[in-house]
Amino acid sequence: MTIAFRTADNLAAHAVCAAAGFRDSLRAAQFYVRDLTFVDGGRPSPRRNVTFLSRQVARLARLIDRLMTWSADAAIALLLPSWRKLPSPFAPGMMGEVAEAIRRNSLLHNPLFNAYFFRAAIRIVQFYAEPPWLVLEHRIDAARRQLAQKKAPAEESETAFLARVLLALADARPIARKGRTRPGAQLFEEVDANVAVPAIACVSLLFAGDGMAPYRLHDDEFFAVVGALILPRLGRIAELSGNRDLAGLARELSDIKALY
Repeated sequence: MTIAFRTADNLAAHAVCAAAGFRDSLRAAQFYVRDLTFVDGGRPSPRRNVTFLSRQVARLARLIDRLMTWSADAAIALLLPSWRKLPSPFAPGMMGEVAEAIRRNSLLHNPLFNAYFFRAAIRIVQFYAEPPWLVLEHRIDAARRQLAQKKAPAEESETAFLARVLLALADARPIARKGRTRPGAQLFEEVDANVAVPAIACVSLLFAGDGMAPYRLHDDEFFAVVGALILPRLGRIAELSGNRDLAGLARELSDIKALY
């Protein structure tokens, strides 16, 4: 029986990894099509003589991207409506569920870690950078699998857990490409996006607690607020991440929580 369950767990882990890789290949294709056709005006002097065929290919890439997003939203709404289309830091017990997603390789828990941090990365990058940008889900899944391989301490604080997650995501570098920084946005100019984005996602989990949204903020707006709050401390977080100082990162997260 144990062998059967382990086989099922392994199959679930491989299925999630394969699905993430397939979706990422489509995302990469549409990213490069949009970039090469200058459809988003993502360069200082975008070309004005884009051919008709290039524009049509770019539109098709956008359509594929929208269909993928719609499919994911529809599947989650049908299979697990409590996720509210995609996981939110305000979902009750989200911190515990994300931690459980690392410890277990089940069809239910496996996608949760990926879904929350992928969604957070998309929303944060979208707020601070202009398109086109590319976030790869299979790298987030690689961070989850790396965390699952290491045995966590018997009693681990929230900040210590999030410090491990932050470092694993920074190492995995899920932000493959980011667009130009939006006017007035300092975040990506001062700190590597692959440190800043996981830091905001992790601190959002820390702040949101058990589903208590402050001032009735939408979770996307909440990511932006958290980014503004921790901007002065991101340099220190990046330094600790570069030194792989888990204890220092946990202390820094504890200080951030105590400060706000």
